[in-house]
Amino acid sequence: MKIGVIGLGTVGKSVLNILSNEKNRLNKEIGDIEVVKICDLKDNGITGYDFTDDYKEIINDPKIDTVVELIGGVKVAYEISKIVLASKKNLVTANKHLLAVYGNELFSLAEENNVKLQYEASIGGGIPVVGPIKENLFLNDFKNIRGILNGTCNYILTKMEEGMSYSKALEDAQNKGYAEADPTFDVKGIDTAHKINLLAHLAWGNLKEFSEISIAGIDTLTKEDIEIAKSKGLRYKLLGEANFDGKELTVRVAPMAVKKDELLYSVNGVYNAVELEGNYTGKTVFYGEGAGGDATATAVISDIYKIKLGG
Repeated sequence: MKIGVIGLGTVGKSVLNILSNEKNRLNKEIGDIEVVKICDLKDNGITGYDFTDDYKEIINDPKIDTVVELIGGVKVAYEISKIVLASKKNLVTANKHLLAVYGNELFSLAEENNVKLQYEASIGGGIPVVGPIKENLFLNDFKNIRGILNGTCNYILTKMEEGMSYSKALEDAQNKGYAEADPTFDVKGIDTAHKINLLAHLAWGNLKEFSEISIAGIDTLTKEDIEIAKSKGLRYKLLGEANFDGKELTVRVAPMAVKKDELLYSVNGVYNAVELEGNYTGKTVFYGEGAGGDATATAVISDIYKIKLGG
């Protein structure tokens, strides 16, 4: 298997490191995986690989059969993804924003060209969710999916329960590296909306038009809101929730008060959790921290593994 990696940020570097560190084991388990070429706007001092700053060199390389896209953003990633799939190359991506907006087109393009589009890392980072839904739980008629899908928001809400104001909790999250300098996508629920939309696609084969999703974030919650909830034995969690009644798909994101007897009540700090309710398996929860370069890279490599094995 010959791959090209586009995007050498935290996750991209971790992918290269793990492939190198685990080379002998991977060769034994699934056969040789060769990184033919890597691409970024700058080389970042990475040695031992054929480097380019032009992603078209990777797409046009006839030796490469699978492209790993890890650049983030939407505009350029969308162009790359379209060309990769139309060129009959497999695509692995961790780009939830890209798929939440353009997924219908890209999934169709992959099917038309008989190639694979894998995206395990786009929802739970290192928490395996996509594979289990597609491969282990597929017999279920899912009734409902909901989840705490943004560790930044969950951390902020946990700190607010401990007495911090929203602004202080956000500042604390930024100081610890849990929140970006511009936290808009996180605190306004947009990141969560990307992820729950992809989960809905997995469960029911439908991807909601992003403009039709009801989205509210945590940025309007106050200490008083948190305290009132606590006095009633409730905790606020930013939840993404999706339901399908057989005809219409409903997807929404909002801070919701969760009861003590609910599975998501005890998910604290930067941890994430996805709760699936199926007609055969009942409620299943996937839980973990998920984020970070190495954790997300393991999900990317698991997708490479699936393609290598013809999955």
